[in-house]
Amino acid sequence: MITSRVLRLPRKPFVDLDYARHMPAAYVERVKRTVPRKVFGDRFGAPDIKMYYVHPDDYLPSHRRPWEDKQLSSHLQRADKYFSSQLSQQFFNLRRPKSQRIPDTEWTFFPGDLVQVMVGKDKGRQGLVLTISRDTSDVIVDGLHTRLGEDMEGSEKLGVDKTLRWQEQPLSVSKKQVMLVDPNDESPCEARWQLNPAGDEYIRVSTKSGYEIPIPSQAKVTYEYLQPENYIEVEGKDTPADAVLERTYMPKVASFEQEIMEDMGIKEERTPKPTFWY
Repeated sequence: MITSRVLRLPRKPFVDLDYARHMPAAYVERVKRTVPRKVFGDRFGAPDIKMYYVHPDDYLPSHRRPWEDKQLSSHLQRADKYFSSQLSQQFFNLRRPKSQRIPDTEWTFFPGDLVQVMVGKDKGRQGLVLTISRDTSDVIVDGLHTRLGEDMEGSEKLGVDKTLRWQEQPLSVSKKQVMLVDPNDESPCEARWQLNPAGDEYIRVSTKSGYEIPIPSQAKVTYEYLQPENYIEVEGKDTPADAVLERTYMPKVASFEQEIMEDMGIKEERTPKPTFWY
């Protein structure tokens, strides 16, 4: 008898360090307003007609999280305009973002990384990554690549004087506008994922020197904890880790009826008829 062994390969950090890793995927899509509002099906073979809150091709990703008040209100306003134009059968110009997402296996930037700006007035200066946008493959660097903008839009309508402040602008990773800093000589470099010598964890290394670029602790921050090892389980709310890891299901080569009979102590004395597969 030949036995097979299930290989558990280590997960790459970019899988577990996504900005919405602690949020249900259905909730994230709902606050983006890109889920279908209504689906008209059973059209005798014709494709379904979907009416969206905000059409997926019209959604513009941002460095703000979809559930933030300012971003969510923007989605709600856009959804009202989009759906009202559908009801009145008017043309609605979709924005269709042209940004291209870098594959997850090639993404190596995280909040808290030390990077160097390669373009603009701050070319050659180094700073820390504040936020990343995976959909647009952009990052924002703290205090660098800024421009003067209004602190609060529409403040004059409220009787408040207009105030200006320096606002960080996105830097494109795909266009090499920003690069990671090599910990060996503090020069700009590219990085790749590779297994550590033990073969149990993926690490980020510089393609220039081969030195490891550690993932900053800021990349692991969520609403629930600053560091995973310091998280305290809430009694009565969180499922204990021991209960999650407990194995409660044992697969069997048996039908549902046979499992019920086994649990109830019923013995089958009849001889089943032969079954033929064609």
